Amino acid sequence: MSKTISGFSKLTKEEKIDWLAKTYFNNQPEIIQTITQYWNIDDKLQQLHDDFIENTISNFYMPYGIAPNFIINGRSYVIPMVVEESSVVAAASLVAKFWSTRGGFKTEVISTTKIGQVHFIYAGDKNELKDYFNQQKTELYAATASITKNMEKRGGGILDIQLVDKTDKLANYYQLHVTFETKDSMGANFINSCLEAIAKTFRKEDVEIVMSILSNYVPECLVKAEVSCTVGELGGKNPEKFAQKFEQAVKIAEIEPYRAVTHNKGIMNGIDAVVLATGNDFRAIEAGAHAYASKDGQYKSLTHCEVKDGIFRFWIEIPLALGTVGGLTSLHPMAKLSLDMMQKPSARTLMQIIAAAGLAQNFAALRALTTKGIQHGHMKMHLMNILNQHKATNEEKEIVATYFEDRTASHSTVVEKLNELRKPKVQWVDFLNEEEVCNILSNLKTDAKPLFGKMSGQQMVEHLSLVTQIANGNWKVDIYVSDEKSARRKPFLNSDSELQIGFKAPFLSEDPTPLKFSSMNEAITDLIEQVQHFETVFNENPNRKIVHPFFGELDYEYWKKFQVKHFTHHFKQFGLV
Repeated sequence: MSKTISGFSKLTKEEKIDWLAKTYFNNQPEIIQTITQYWNIDDKLQQLHDDFIENTISNFYMPYGIAPNFIINGRSYVIPMVVEESSVVAAASLVAKFWSTRGGFKTEVISTTKIGQVHFIYAGDKNELKDYFNQQKTELYAATASITKNMEKRGGGILDIQLVDKTDKLANYYQLHVTFETKDSMGANFINSCLEAIAKTFRKEDVEIVMSILSNYVPECLVKAEVSCTVGELGGKNPEKFAQKFEQAVKIAEIEPYRAVTHNKGIMNGIDAVVLATGNDFRAIEAGAHAYASKDGQYKSLTHCEVKDGIFRFWIEIPLALGTVGGLTSLHPMAKLSLDMMQKPSARTLMQIIAAAGLAQNFAALRALTTKGIQHGHMKMHLMNILNQHKATNEEKEIVATYFEDRTASHSTVVEKLNELRKPKVQWVDFLNEEEVCNILSNLKTDAKPLFGKMSGQQMVEHLSLVTQIANGNWKVDIYVSDEKSARRKPFLNSDSELQIGFKAPFLSEDPTPLKFSSMNEAITDLIEQVQHFETVFNENPNRKIVHPFFGELDYEYWKKFQVKHFTHHFKQFGLV
């Protein structure tokens, strides 16, 4: 069956889903259920989302969190973040609180210029092209007048148009390099519309327009964010050492591209999360930021650090072309909520907020890397994801979270701990309960085969009786257990651990002891009598201690703990519990 289709865009949403389920999922009903369960119950709101892109069949949810306690230029902010990486919001929040008592974030917008270009080919005389450009320049502005009118009222518009000769890089290639101010608008549609109008006016017979498009490289749309304090205010056991290592880590990212890429990725964790939450274009922001990191011919860190005269300074300088009006920022209800949450910032203010979020994220990552290591905090934040993935109960989550409070969590150690909790609890045998022991042993045959070991059913019962006689003082085993060994071994009796298969006391021979009784019933009767005697002798002398041939000198309580483990071990040997 062909998997290609014509006229797909004309199908209804339901028809698109049916075709997808039939063609790629063998009509699995759970596929349709998964897709439709993410539809919004509000039909109008769902239609709004459907219209954002083409061929919409559902919504893809991302967590929407908030990071409080940001102090930026003396003003308090709570910052919305849309991100799936679990450590991001927590790290930003912790760092925001840390710097809130140390002066907060100081930010400034350096410039807000954006760029667009008309790319064209011209094979004629360069001087004639320059003359033509100079003659047309006023007309190029005039061609965009109807487009720029409203933007100019807000203080924006076209700032300059330049002719750029790129023929040394590519034969006959030139640009019209146009700079814009778009104020609170992201400006993509505005810039592209202006460029197309300019290109149409500039076109002539020997000027071949290749394309007209904005650039996401905006090195003159810059914002700076900084934190600083005395080295002593950094806190910790050794703030001087921390400051030194922190500065070294940043300088490594300034000269080593392999480190710089991961370093900057951490910055973008914070920046992208806020860009997404406000309905801005995170892909454009990413591209522009990484291009800026390479502006000197080598990819470098976007943040910088200096420790000088007892002052710690950490700052970022990054291009951020953002908008707070128009586009998705005005259409998406959650994007509007995000902007309202940040007190309806202008585009300039939003640049500063987002730069602070990126700086906070980088500070958190570097602090972790230079102290406990990134995995210590990172995997703790992944703990709930792992537990949810394995469908942990609330009780299991609480136990595991407590366990990893002072331990480094990894996926394997978390799963191991969870599996340990879920292991069937040992059904310990109450050897003092005569009725229980007799019921368990009632169906055991004399010659029953064990699941492990060499003893038969009756030999196992007589073995339990024989070892009980040691505690009773009726069988003297000539073996010495040093105090050192006893101290090392006895804690096992306090644990929930079982005797391991293959455990064998040193005084026992390799082969089972020959049967003493002629029937299983006699052997069971003798076992019950030995257990009764065990209780009697210790009741008569509560302070008596008898040497166990492996664990050393044991009192009544320790002998009871051993007997429980011993009976359980051998009952399991025959599948009785």
